[in-house]
Amino acid sequence: LKPEVSRVSEAGRRYELLVESTVPVPCPDGSFSSMEKCVLSVQLSTSSQDEDLLGADLSLSSCKVDLSQGPCSDGVCSRDLIHFSPNTDFVKEGERTSYISVNPIITQNFLWNGYSPEPVQINVKEVPPAYCYSFTDPHIITFDGRYYENYQIGTFVLYKSNLWTFEVHVRQWECGSLVHAASCVCGFVARDGGDVIAFDMCNGEMHETKPHLSVKSRHRSKSSIRISESYQGRKVTITFSSGAFVRADVSNWGMSLTLRAPSSDQNHTEGLCGTYDGQPDNDFHSAGGATLELLQDFISEWRLPAGSSLFDSVPAHVNTPSIHSYCSCQADHLKSSPVSGSPQISSDSTCTNHRPVHFRSFIPTLDVTAEYIRSVELQKGNERQQPTLGRLHRRFQSTDMQGTSTGATSSSAQHQSLSSSDLKSFSYFFPEDHESSVEPGPPLEWPTPSGLTQQQARAQCEQTVENSSIAVGCRLLLEDSIIGRAVAMCVADLQLKDELSWLNATLPLLENECEQKLVQEQSRQGEHRDAVSILRCPNLCNWNGQCSDWGCVCFPGFSSYDCSQQMDQIPEITKLMKEGLCNVRQEDCSTIQVFGQGFEDSSQLMCEFVKEKIEDGEWVMVAPQFVQATFRNDTGLECRLPVEDNQAPADMDLETMTNRAVTRWQIKVSNDGYSYSNGKILTLYDGACQICSLDTEIICTLR
Repeated sequence: LKPEVSRVSEAGRRYELLVESTVPVPCPDGSFSSMEKCVLSVQLSTSSQDEDLLGADLSLSSCKVDLSQGPCSDGVCSRDLIHFSPNTDFVKEGERTSYISVNPIITQNFLWNGYSPEPVQINVKEVPPAYCYSFTDPHIITFDGRYYENYQIGTFVLYKSNLWTFEVHVRQWECGSLVHAASCVCGFVARDGGDVIAFDMCNGEMHETKPHLSVKSRHRSKSSIRISESYQGRKVTITFSSGAFVRADVSNWGMSLTLRAPSSDQNHTEGLCGTYDGQPDNDFHSAGGATLELLQDFISEWRLPAGSSLFDSVPAHVNTPSIHSYCSCQADHLKSSPVSGSPQISSDSTCTNHRPVHFRSFIPTLDVTAEYIRSVELQKGNERQQPTLGRLHRRFQSTDMQGTSTGATSSSAQHQSLSSSDLKSFSYFFPEDHESSVEPGPPLEWPTPSGLTQQQARAQCEQTVENSSIAVGCRLLLEDSIIGRAVAMCVADLQLKDELSWLNATLPLLENECEQKLVQEQSRQGEHRDAVSILRCPNLCNWNGQCSDWGCVCFPGFSSYDCSQQMDQIPEITKLMKEGLCNVRQEDCSTIQVFGQGFEDSSQLMCEFVKEKIEDGEWVMVAPQFVQATFRNDTGLECRLPVEDNQAPADMDLETMTNRAVTRWQIKVSNDGYSYSNGKILTLYDGACQICSLDTEIICTLR
């Protein structure tokens, strides 16, 4: 066995392995014939140091080589070439020793039968991956650890590989306070070769949209994408065959992102996540690689013109690399031969076209890939299907490179089939792409408009972050610097937003960091049982449930991923979509988004509609109507209005028409069909004849 090299790194490369015979190869009957082509099949296997704990470290392009009979030349009588490649496992392991061996040969030729040459040793050096964070408004930490803030709105290149076809585009919308402008990520699109995946809630107003996960394009024969959700959809992770992933921690204002670059991308990244070369000083760079001094120049360099991003269109052609085969040939893939009892490779059935990537998740995940990665042609007249797992109300939208529709989607309108042209019409206008860059404002000052001082903000952030269950449970794994960074982000959020609701927004950063450290310390898991438990069961199920390997099992009367919600609590509505005002002439008012707290994903989740009408100049209520609600999360749901005829008779006088052109509904919500929330008023009007405005109350006048 002659390997190209004997020391390799986890950087995604393939290396040659020559298998040579220095004596003539016999025919199966043991003879040496010049008249027929005789082949000796040799089975290969791999073994690695600490394989039971850490898994295999090598893959081969084939578990079998065929040595053909032929004339000997220069001491070589037969030769076959295969390849080996180190696996990517993200474990902090230094350098491990692996072996490639030839299993004892089985043949009728007594000179060869049972023969096995010496194995060859390969040392595999660990190359740690890099992580980039874009949290809250957003605070960005590059692959090399440089910290900065991007308050600009628009669409940006967050991460792009110049080694292979991979890039991530993000959209940022306004999410500041009434005093200070700021931006938050509202969606991303990731492209891996011919696969384009979008997770997006940018098509509306903040607090009023829901995230949609869509497969915009898929390379059917080469896809190896995994889509998973955790904590009932609060975390959504998309993992690619290279080992790269994008994770979104979802909130009602948008999402925070965690990106992982595989070791193969070292020295080959560009975009707002930096250069991944271990040098933070050059992370501010241009598309040509030149170092930029000013932060605003760097951000502007990676802002995309309107209509040019992956949100807007899918590339027509993709140059995909050659397909390689990666085979698991270690001992647990072998079976004993009935002839000799020696271990033999059963077949190449354990081979794949995707580079082996082993990442163990300690946060319980639900694999929802099958909901999106599928090839179902939409036929005329077929109803569209809607995946409903988790907290997300998703839209499946998939077109291949030729524009053929391959998925299903949901809509608030009536069910109907979609053509490929319909799918393309799902694009939306993103006004932030058309606004000029925001000039940096004056430095923020303390106290905030509400009177919050810097000392008060820091005290509250330290109390929330440092005493959180994730910080306490992962104390042995999390460095003080990352906890301090989360506190600093929290203080900046409070100063900018002046809202205490942002206190917990940086805790997912600690969750993701803790999981990464656990993966790296896989060989010492026994020392970190508290960290494993807190990731599986956030807040230790709030003492309202038991912790299992799959997460919290809540006691009767409690629900949610951390058992924090009481099943019998009465929900509360805080606001309706667009402040409860909807123009039926310009908007789809058939489905109303309701925001509040205490909503539960139950079969009894109901919306109560009570229509109000004018009698003797006063609004009076008519009999209530009840409609099944659509659960989004514990702070949001959708109510579908009852079908009504709101057309006014032609002979109606002007005063009556002024009132009748406006329809008012009182909306309440119930988790169990018995106890209902407070009511909020929804006003529907026809913008062709009415002008309605919101002051202390909604006022409508005739045009």
